[in-house]
Amino acid sequence: MDTESFICVEGNSSKQIIDDSRPDTTLSLVIPTFNEAENITPLIQQLYFVLTEKNISHELIVVDDDSPDKTWEVAKELTVEIPSLKVIRRIGSSGLATAVVCGWAHASGRFLGVIDGDGQHPPELLPDLLSKFDEEIDVVVASRHLPGGGVPNWSKMRQLLSKGAQALGVLLLPGTVGQVTDPMSGYFLVDRKVIANCDLQPVGYKILLEVLARGNANKVAEFPYYFQLRESGSSKVRAIHYLDYLRHLLRLRVDPLRSQALVRYFGVSFMALVIDAVFFFWIFDGLGWNLTRSALLSGEVGILFTILLLDLWTFAGRPSRNFIDRFRRLVGVQIALGVILLGRLVLINALITWSNLEALTVFLIVLIGTSPVGHLLGSRLTWRPARR
Repeated sequence: MDTESFICVEGNSSKQIIDDSRPDTTLSLVIPTFNEAENITPLIQQLYFVLTEKNISHELIVVDDDSPDKTWEVAKELTVEIPSLKVIRRIGSSGLATAVVCGWAHASGRFLGVIDGDGQHPPELLPDLLSKFDEEIDVVVASRHLPGGGVPNWSKMRQLLSKGAQALGVLLLPGTVGQVTDPMSGYFLVDRKVIANCDLQPVGYKILLEVLARGNANKVAEFPYYFQLRESGSSKVRAIHYLDYLRHLLRLRVDPLRSQALVRYFGVSFMALVIDAVFFFWIFDGLGWNLTRSALLSGEVGILFTILLLDLWTFAGRPSRNFIDRFRRLVGVQIALGVILLGRLVLINALITWSNLEALTVFLIVLIGTSPVGHLLGSRLTWRPARR
């Protein structure tokens, strides 16, 4: 047996993902496992068959967290019949996301990927995912939430948790999570250069968020798939994994130097607020217009400014597929922020009537209080990916 086909590491791995792929390896696919002894053999065999049939040069990398059922040992035996298979046994460390990073650090392919070890991700989709890459596309995600995709009979609670997690992600990280319809997908491929030399710090069981937030991806493509039922074993998804997902979101959110889209997003929000206020003062105090007309016109100027910069700067990496997609965003932002603007006018007039505050003071209080809500609602309704 090739000594490089089996590696035992302590902890995650001391290696870093470098931009140094081998020309003879197109795809390095990592399969993170824990207690998947019953599923790993048919999965590896099917992956090998699909990739060799399509003449895709590859390596398969099983990263096992020292499973009690000795998944790593079952996979190690397969290296005799499958020359492209490499097995890494991690001792003293656990977690799907860090296991993936460990596998990528030992990979040599131009494209790096991940697929679950339980057989719920269809291997036959891999050639389609690879075919999506071009000069612009850096990440290709298999999505359960596109037309043609789906999930099996999940419980209502699991469906609710999944949708809630996605909505929360869009609110906290609109420029990151908003690039994909399935931010919690565990089945995707990434161009190696996107994450080469990046300081990846994943949390829990989701790695895609880390790649999108800390990597250097320009554009993301998606491909629909149907999440398959397990043939053996039970799901490892627990409530704690959703808490890990939330912790990961918060970590990325408070790390603005790592999340340029978030910095741009709040920058636009602040600039729109200033422009709104300056325009209001000019109309109300300079031209002598009444309070309601001044607030309405200045609010619309702020909305148009927001639309322009969010689309051309903050979310510039999110591709617009056609004119309809851009028009949908324009109308969505106008509706979302327009509703907030009408509510602002009602609140301004109510405070003027019921308090002794000056008109300019009331306007500033209401403007600062309502602007963040409007911007979050606008991004949620408009810069999420269009369903294809």
